[in-house]
Amino acid sequence: MSGRSPAARAADPGALPDPGALPDAAARLDPDAEPGPAGAEPGPAGAEPGPAGRGAPAGRGGPAAARGPGGRLDPAARARAALRAGRIAAVTAGGLALGKLVAGQLGHSMAVTASAVDSLTDLFASSANALAIQLAHAAPDRSHPFGHAKIETLATAGQGLLIGGSGVYLLVEGVRRLLSPEPLRLAAVTLGAMAAAALVTAALVTYLGRVAARTGSSAIQADAVHYRTDIAANLAVFVGVAVTYATGFTRVDGVLSIAVAVYILTSAGSLLRLGVRDLIDTSAPDERVRAIEAALDALRAAGEILGHHALRTRVAGHTLFVNVHIELPGDIPLARAHATGDRARDAILALEPDAEVLVHIDVERDEPA
Repeated sequence: MSGRSPAARAADPGALPDPGALPDAAARLDPDAEPGPAGAEPGPAGAEPGPAGRGAPAGRGGPAAARGPGGRLDPAARARAALRAGRIAAVTAGGLALGKLVAGQLGHSMAVTASAVDSLTDLFASSANALAIQLAHAAPDRSHPFGHAKIETLATAGQGLLIGGSGVYLLVEGVRRLLSPEPLRLAAVTLGAMAAAALVTAALVTYLGRVAARTGSSAIQADAVHYRTDIAANLAVFVGVAVTYATGFTRVDGVLSIAVAVYILTSAGSLLRLGVRDLIDTSAPDERVRAIEAALDALRAAGEILGHHALRTRVAGHTLFVNVHIELPGDIPLARAHATGDRARDAILALEPDAEVLVHIDVERDEPA
């Protein structure tokens, strides 16, 4: 992950990043260090040999401040916060599933029982997310030199499939209950369970939303999205059960089960799209790319570089990968060119502290726009 020192990158593959192994950005690269020969192994700066005729990349890395722009946590703190949130979500989902299941069976309400099944799938999904987050933040190893960030993305897509499966089950059961309605009982138990579930879920969504904003975790974001749909589902079931008890119209239970199922299937589709987007190496959103371009343009306006081209980005879980070519005069010393590349890298990291940035140094422009 970006921002780790060479020592942290060489740590045990299963270990989470150690904040003590995260030096500041100024100590990570020696601007006067002489790059090795072409094709050599990456040095401590993390530089990699560029394509033939493209010049040597200037390196990559990230600042290790506890918080970057927008309050984003450093890699180690982000891993701990995301993992803790995943575990809290799993425990909460388990409690909700148990409570709803008991209330649904006692009250003979298919809508409440269906909501319990939904919470049970949430339990499995959040548990898988917690494991995926831990694996995704593990240090790069020989088999995965670019890290494990896509494990988190894969968990997001898997969560979409799992939630979609629960939606199909609720749809089938809702149709069955609509065709063969059954009378409800124990109003206080079923209504109390659904009201409590809505309140607990709302508190959980608020917490997950804050953690997702601070960590950039797609898995926690997915958790927040699907628990947000649970709030509406819980309230819909509450209203429907109340109407059934008040009017005696038992088919409302089946209608609500179908409505909840459609809502869940829609949310599942959104999560699946989010996961697939990152798995196929989709570029970062336009506004983030434009911000990076503006930072490079500012360097050009200040006379630091002659220009830049071939800016490419891709998102993998919590990590943004950035690859760009900068153009420099052909007669400047190699050490100065390397230091300029470092400044270009740092300008990008000021905007994207969690990014993995690779800057190639070219002699003016060597390819068309």
